[in-house]
Amino acid sequence: MTQTAARTDWKTIEEWNRKYIVRTFSSQDEYQWIPVESTEGDYLIMPDGTRLLDFFNQLYCVNIGQRNEYVTERIKEALDRYGFVWDLYSTDYKATVAKMLVEDILGPYEWAAKVRFTSTGSEAVEVASIIARLYTGKPLIASREHGYHGESAGAAALNHVYPGRSHLSDGARPDFVRGVPGQLHNNTFACPAPLCYRCSIGHSYPGCKSVGDQLPCVLATERMILNQGVDQVAAIITEPACGAGTIVPPDEYLPQIYEMKNRLGILWIVDEVLMGFGRLGTWFGHQKYGKQLKPDLMTIAKGLTSSQIPAGGVVVSEHVAEFMDSVRWNHVSTFSGHPIAMAAAQANLEYMIDNDIPEMGRAAGEYFGAGLRELEAKHKTVGFVAGAGMFWQVELVKDKVTREPFIPADRYTAFGGDNSDFPVRTILGKCLEKGVLLGGFVPNTLRIGASLTVSREDMDKGLDALDYALDYLDTTV
Repeated sequence: MTQTAARTDWKTIEEWNRKYIVRTFSSQDEYQWIPVESTEGDYLIMPDGTRLLDFFNQLYCVNIGQRNEYVTERIKEALDRYGFVWDLYSTDYKATVAKMLVEDILGPYEWAAKVRFTSTGSEAVEVASIIARLYTGKPLIASREHGYHGESAGAAALNHVYPGRSHLSDGARPDFVRGVPGQLHNNTFACPAPLCYRCSIGHSYPGCKSVGDQLPCVLATERMILNQGVDQVAAIITEPACGAGTIVPPDEYLPQIYEMKNRLGILWIVDEVLMGFGRLGTWFGHQKYGKQLKPDLMTIAKGLTSSQIPAGGVVVSEHVAEFMDSVRWNHVSTFSGHPIAMAAAQANLEYMIDNDIPEMGRAAGEYFGAGLRELEAKHKTVGFVAGAGMFWQVELVKDKVTREPFIPADRYTAFGGDNSDFPVRTILGKCLEKGVLLGGFVPNTLRIGASLTVSREDMDKGLDALDYALDYLDTTV
């Protein structure tokens, strides 16, 4: 325990926390107090000294582990130089991070030109949407079922994973749901997701592919864009793998989306907020599916600083950069390119490059994925495993043959009423008995990932805890 924590009156902190904080994910009556005294590596440390191995990786965003010393020291150096400098002015940190992104990391892919920094991933999506609409002069952006892109108004309008729409629900009233009025009418529309395990348009992969191996979900996406009118659609936004919705697409999906967007003449926004910076074992998630894939705009955050300080951004392609350079963009954000955040980003990227962190993530994924597939073969409640690097999707089922889910609403749940029977909560509770945080965001699907630097010992601990939890879940069917 740190000296500061030893002096902390945690009983008073709990009282203040309950009294003054607006709750999310639970009502005030349902709220459970979870104090964290400190963090280290892949662990959360409680005031009583309990150490929890974090296979949520917080929000899958602490890519090089908690409190990385190299990054921490560089932040301290920056604090000795700067308080605040707004985006009108230049700092060495901001220019260096932009150069590292465009040349050192993305240079071999020959598409990236410039960066607009933001404070968060939501803000990055918001800014990318603005740029896409300004560049094209078109209002609509195609999103996808089960996609998640942020909490601000424009980003949330692109959200189509039902639990991620900032809606209200009630534990005592299962039928009470209140969405944000007007949120779904902000010039967006949802196309089919590449969820092959539970295809929303009734197909079965890989037999679903038509002439030229085209996926039905891509064909349906194209038809929806054409129905809106290409003259009205500015862009399509995709996550390389769906984070909150927890979907790892088939390998053909993104290349086919890329071919389609080029043929239709619309922009492609790749949301790399969660999948960027090594999460799938490549620098950016879309690169896993081919070097030929070249976004028009790419959103980043989370792994940009490994979340030691909030920072995000939008990387734009050469043709978008040329257009933005030719006009005055009357746009401002107080904290864009904040010097302390940029110092954290520079240090984080230096550390990732020097230690080849994406490759570490890829290798960790090979080991961890093999362990998950052993559990898939062993347990009758594991229907499907997919993933790469440190992002894994595990579908929990009552019956492997029929793929019957535990919770019929699946990804369309509004989280109303009593959710204690959700299998992801059962797994979380049993894993906690082994000192491991591991669960999911949607009812029947585990979303699993640690830092990209996680040790084999900790991966084994996570797999052992999951094995133990699945043993219990198997007895319930």
